[in-house]
Amino acid sequence: MPESQQPVRSAEDDAEYRNNYVSFEYVNALYALDHGWTGQGVQVAVLDDGVKEVPELQGKISSLSRDYGTITENGVTTDRNVIGDDYSDHGTMVAGVIAAANNGTGVQGIAPGAEIVALRISEIDLDATNPDEQETLGIGLSQAIAYAGNQGIKVINASISKLDPSTPSPGWSQAVASYQASGGLFVNAAGNESAANADGYLDLDASNSRSWLFVVALQGTQTSYELTDYSNQCGATAMNNCVAAMGTNASQDVDGSLVLFSGTSSATPQVSGLAALILSKWPQLTGVEAGQVIVNTARDIGAPGVDPVFGHGLIDVRAALSPVNPVLSNGVTQTSAAGTVMVVPGAVGAAGFAGKALGNVTVLDAYGRDYAGDLSGLVVRQGKDRSWLNRRVEVQAHAGATSLATPHLQASAGFASLRAGPGTDEVRTMLTNGRIAVRSGKAWFTASLNSSDSVADEFMGLAPSSDAVFAYSPVADMTLGARYPLGGGQLGIEAVGGRTGYGSASGAVVSWRKAGMRLKAGYLDETDVVFGTPTGSGALRFGDGARTVFAEAAHEARFGRWTLNGYASLGATRLKLAGDMLLTHAGTLLTNRFGLTASRPLGKGRVSFGVVQPLTVISGSGTYTVGSSYDLASRSLLFSNRRVDFSGRTDPLLTFGYMRGGAHSQLRVGVAGNAGASDVRALGTWRLTLP
Repeated sequence: MPESQQPVRSAEDDAEYRNNYVSFEYVNALYALDHGWTGQGVQVAVLDDGVKEVPELQGKISSLSRDYGTITENGVTTDRNVIGDDYSDHGTMVAGVIAAANNGTGVQGIAPGAEIVALRISEIDLDATNPDEQETLGIGLSQAIAYAGNQGIKVINASISKLDPSTPSPGWSQAVASYQASGGLFVNAAGNESAANADGYLDLDASNSRSWLFVVALQGTQTSYELTDYSNQCGATAMNNCVAAMGTNASQDVDGSLVLFSGTSSATPQVSGLAALILSKWPQLTGVEAGQVIVNTARDIGAPGVDPVFGHGLIDVRAALSPVNPVLSNGVTQTSAAGTVMVVPGAVGAAGFAGKALGNVTVLDAYGRDYAGDLSGLVVRQGKDRSWLNRRVEVQAHAGATSLATPHLQASAGFASLRAGPGTDEVRTMLTNGRIAVRSGKAWFTASLNSSDSVADEFMGLAPSSDAVFAYSPVADMTLGARYPLGGGQLGIEAVGGRTGYGSASGAVVSWRKAGMRLKAGYLDETDVVFGTPTGSGALRFGDGARTVFAEAAHEARFGRWTLNGYASLGATRLKLAGDMLLTHAGTLLTNRFGLTASRPLGKGRVSFGVVQPLTVISGSGTYTVGSSYDLASRSLLFSNRRVDFSGRTDPLLTFGYMRGGAHSQLRVGVAGNAGASDVRALGTWRLTLP
């Protein structure tokens, strides 16, 4: 966006920033400033004609600076030993692009907190009559590079190029190879001859290619990505060692004036400054590793992938400082954070759960960079949204049922017809529930289906199901079983199970019924779901399933015109854990649920009142093992164990229902809500059947 149309975005987006607006906007420089990352604590060696301490560089030139050059006057050549003077215009402007102070006036560098180590490699000949011939760069180059490596300086900015790029230079090649051995990053201008290759590409080899990074210059058109007309291209040989940066940057000259400095010499310190930002935030990295971050986070702006013109593309401060393929670790196993999410079942307590487990977690990215942040946003809870309610209405409005009964055969089916497309004839009929029972002697053998689209008579699906299996895992929607008379009642044995696209469940249930009494005990084994809820994905998933045992008692009693129905169940669940999860330990989860309903005839229908408690964890805890900090000395994460309580809240629903039906019409109304009115549900249907 043009500067005149860009609103002020932060305190750092000030006049000083905007003096370099175009160059900074191209590379997302404001991102680092907004986060307080300025390159502080990092030294960048400027291999050039010296650096003069102009106001923007006041106090920023390191005592490690050295002058390798000479001065010749009246035929006498002596060592100069001057870090910067009025002949140091080029190096001073280069240093300003890197580290000009962020002091509210003038201009600022891309890494204004960095320190400059001036390595002056120029010869001054005052006897030369042509001023353009008075200065020559190159003296002491190999010694200066070796010195930087020995001092542990991780970045060298070399906004210089070879005089004859068509000839290999063993001295350059060997010097950069030695610097690579120290872990340093050698950032080198590609050159300004409009050539097809970066100057120095002939000197690349296996001994130095990990350290050597060439820089080409982009034109600040504000509308496109184009090389300047003077910039060399990366070239096919050096394109894997090459990035682009902006060819014109604001800086300060040796006379203190603010200037626009152009060339690949100006683009190169943008890259060196970005390396300083990375190394300041993550001092555990080497310069070579910082260079790998830069090339692999560059914005692809030419032909897809690495290309001979732009190499890896334009440097991007935001991308380079953001995590690249971060991983989650429990101290034993590392897992990619991409796509990871935790889905918490509704039965598990919500209060503070996510923050306690995943607040202030430290992770590492693909380059071993540590990031601290809050991962609680990756925790979601099971819930019913508007589409769920709409589906309920549609199912109820188009529901139907049929049944058949003989002394030896009973069968029933529930179905619903739903629109499957825009056309009135695009209707799909689906089975919502069904049951078939066959008698053999005294025994009945049964098979049944009870899908989540079934319309429960109790409050038309607004209240929790009174069936224990369906409450503990709606995935287990199919049953095969047998009933046999025993002790004046009916003994039932059932195998239950089911499968969806996100998980499965299986188990067995034993029940006994007599008059209005029902006792039931069961076992459920869930895979990839817990209490019927998907557990999520990656290291955050809430287990790989669960094993649950439960017992339930239900009773029906009549008092005059009133009928009372009550049920209660208790369960114990053990989560299935895997070695890659952050949830490294989970105790037994104790659960309960209950319901009590009173109903009676009213008018030509039936009214009901009740209180029901959905399935809730009443006791249980788990331990999350997460990275909590980073130790620079060992370059490793430090871990902590965080115990969280999985207990939910007992918050029963108060329910009301009314049903009235005849031969040709049926009315149903249901309302359910908790005491605090934070969960209120209401649904009503009326069906008319024409004769």
